Amino acid sequence: MRIIDLKDITKGQDVPKIAYRPIKALEDRIYFEKVQGTLEEEWTEGIYRFDLEDKSLTKIDTGRHDQDPSLYDIDVPGSYEDVLVMKSMDYMYYCVATELMREMLLEFFIIDTRDDSQSEILSFTFPKQEFIYRGMEILTSGYFIFTLADSENPFESTIKDKVYLVDIEAKSLYEIHDNLFKMTSGKRVVAGEEQKHILVEETYLSEEEELELLVSNDVELDMEIPEDLTEDFVFHNSIKYLPFENFLRLVKIGSKSMQFRTLDSIYKEGVLRVIGESEAKLYYKKNKHEFLLQESKELKDRLMIGKEEIFSLNKNTLEIDKIADLGAGTMVAFENDKVYEVHEDEKKVDIKDVDTEDFLCKYEKVEAEREHFYDIFADRYLVIGVFGTKDKPKESYLKIVDTKGEEKDRKCEDLFIIGDTAFIG
Repeated sequence: MRIIDLKDITKGQDVPKIAYRPIKALEDRIYFEKVQGTLEEEWTEGIYRFDLEDKSLTKIDTGRHDQDPSLYDIDVPGSYEDVLVMKSMDYMYYCVATELMREMLLEFFIIDTRDDSQSEILSFTFPKQEFIYRGMEILTSGYFIFTLADSENPFESTIKDKVYLVDIEAKSLYEIHDNLFKMTSGKRVVAGEEQKHILVEETYLSEEEELELLVSNDVELDMEIPEDLTEDFVFHNSIKYLPFENFLRLVKIGSKSMQFRTLDSIYKEGVLRVIGESEAKLYYKKNKHEFLLQESKELKDRLMIGKEEIFSLNKNTLEIDKIADLGAGTMVAFENDKVYEVHEDEKKVDIKDVDTEDFLCKYEKVEAEREHFYDIFADRYLVIGVFGTKDKPKESYLKIVDTKGEEKDRKCEDLFIIGDTAFIG
């Protein structure tokens, strides 16, 4: 595991505010999205390559946005999910949004990381009064989607949103009409080796909103309901799938219903939410509502009061395994397809391997009231979040502790991990 301090790259570049967000890590070089900003706003300046041997930084994206990037909206997919997909690809994608008189112009580009060459995929315009560009999601090599949000409700998925699939090799785009795919706020993942399939986490509301809508007569659903569905659709709480070739075929012929198949669900009885992802697996919790457990006469239900069920879904085989029943004060952490059970109280953090039940570490908190578990990586490094105090609320940071005791503690503000590289800043 290599740890790269981003402060070494941003040194001497403090004004204006500059941040480098890692998007792809190779053996000899790192690719970053460079973000500049002021106290009032921030913007993406471009995509940069950092060569590890000679410590040089080179801008690799090109176009008219070069002259003044602050006049454009540059979208570089960089979420954990996007980075995970790009890890095995020789390409990166990005979008430049330009405001015209009555329209927004979207220009999508591809960068080949074998020689850093760039080419345009396609361009697209839409009426800026009706929609807002929400961003790209990379599905798999050769395909990504982007969403245009209804301008009246841009921060939530609604029936009025438009979602498009882009076929990069064909340089074509297709509108996706399936309401489940468009409106879900859950994950959309393409996986599989011999046969690819697309996995969709079907969820439409937060856990709190679902429960409130279910138990209170005073709460109404504030969402337009598709014609082919009833109000109950917001309680579906499921993980569904479809062979990826079927998905592509149905999208390209304009099908309004994909006929996704259900892998697991709980419907109104509780909530199902994806809580983690690795290269090989999705992890999710599936819990019955507490009030139903307390009312139940079934022993198995009574035993689950105050607990969470955790499952893993193999992305390749679609097999589901139950991992653990978690009690109060216990959570799980995922690292390279290993699952750790984390127990935390006011004084300590204990972490053990769920499969072997061996303890990875027992950490005694130095500042009990300020410290809390944050993450673990490389099956070795414990990340502790440290809160600010009342007198100094901005003194919050992350502390990286080597559980083997061979390295000194590190202090940082940000942490991002790509494969075997951890970036701290």
